[in-house]
Amino acid sequence: MSTSAMTKIAALSAYLNAERRLGQIRQDADVDTLALTLIGTGHLLFAGELGGLPDVSAVREVVEAITVGAEPGMRP
Repeated sequence: MSTSAMTKIAALSAYLNAERRLGQIRQDADVDTLALTLIGTGHLLFAGELGGLPDVSAVREVVEAITVGAEPGMRP
C-alpha cells in the first residue's frame, strides 16, 4: 500500500476517532477497519465498470450500510 493511501486511511481514522470521542460512533467500533472499508468501497464505486460517477444515493446507501453497526445504540 502506498504512503499516500496509508495517509488517507490514517486521516479518516483520526476523523472517526474524533467522532467517537464526541459520542457519534460507538466506543467499541474499530475505526481503522471502518476507514479502510469506506475508502476501499468508495474506490470501487468511483472506479465502476461503466466509467461514470455513482449517483449520490448509491454512495449514501453504501456508507450507511458500512457505518450502521458503529452508530451509538446499535448492537453489532
